[in-house]
Amino acid sequence: MPINKRTNGMTMVELMFAIGLFLMLSVSMYQMMSAVRKTFTHSQNKLDILQATRIVMSGIRNELRNASEKPQVFNDRLNIPVSPTETVQYYFNPETRRLYRGKKAGINDPDPNVSDMRPFLFNDGQILAFTYDSSYRDSNAFVESELALNSKVWFKVAMKILYTEKFASLTEADKQKILANPDDDPRVKSFFMVITPRKVNWLLQATQ
Repeated sequence: MPINKRTNGMTMVELMFAIGLFLMLSVSMYQMMSAVRKTFTHSQNKLDILQATRIVMSGIRNELRNASEKPQVFNDRLNIPVSPTETVQYYFNPETRRLYRGKKAGINDPDPNVSDMRPFLFNDGQILAFTYDSSYRDSNAFVESELALNSKVWFKVAMKILYTEKFASLTEADKQKILANPDDDPRVKSFFMVITPRKVNWLLQATQ
């Protein structure tokens, strides 16, 4: 009688199928992990940028509201006298797009060197614009602030930030596009605040 022999093991077709299935699952897992990592990095970048913006805005708001004298702008630098012997100064370099904070004794004292000022923890180029304006710059602005904001004196600080990703990670074409027309790019967000002082000393000065 013929004897049936049973062969243990895998055929070549089964082996190729198993390898193909393993590779397909590996590629799918890699794509899934890559998407998760990209989403996490994107969210972390936005959180870091938002936190840095909050720190800047919060500091300027507190200093303006508690200014001992009327803030002044000299040489494109915002000077905020926080006490009779201390003036905080903010300087934005439009070429490097870096924001600095420094100190000096009196508001009319010489400006500190940029190398002696502390840069804020933004990625290089992340700040596209840093502007400030006040209701007491001229009579028309004063009337406008009185009608629009019901406040005789206010100080406005605004920032344009590349909000969704790091500036250094962009391509050169994207960098030039954003710098040319930042308001047309959805990745750029504007942050601003309008501050009125707590103290009346420079409030009265501003209305004179």
